[in-house]
Amino acid sequence: MIVARDLKVIDVEMALSLINGYESIYQKIIGSFMENQKNLIQTIKNLLPNNLDEARRLVHSCKGISKNLGSLPLYDVSAKLEQAILNGNLELIDKYFQMFQQVFQDVLHDLTKIQFIN
Repeated sequence: MIVARDLKVIDVEMALSLINGYESIYQKIIGSFMENQKNLIQTIKNLLPNNLDEARRLVHSCKGISKNLGSLPLYDVSAKLEQAILNGNLELIDKYFQMFQQVFQDVLHDLTKIQFIN
């Protein structure tokens, strides 16, 4: 059973609907995301001035996992940031990266509130 209260940017029901309600898979998705993406913001920040292709790849990957986490806000801002990077629009990259950072932090915070009870 999943217990989640006061989530700001995560919709657990949506995430579970995408994986046919398998809570154990959702738990693994969350664990993997928390472990593998914990340094994502700093990594992208370091890449943005010099390596837009790699920064875009990381944002694209985050966009892909965001729906599995149940976060449409992260999906939306990732899509906008990815497009800004593809267009090479530095002003929009800065704008959407700021938004991306905030939503990403909100996602990490929400994920810590989700408990799995056997």
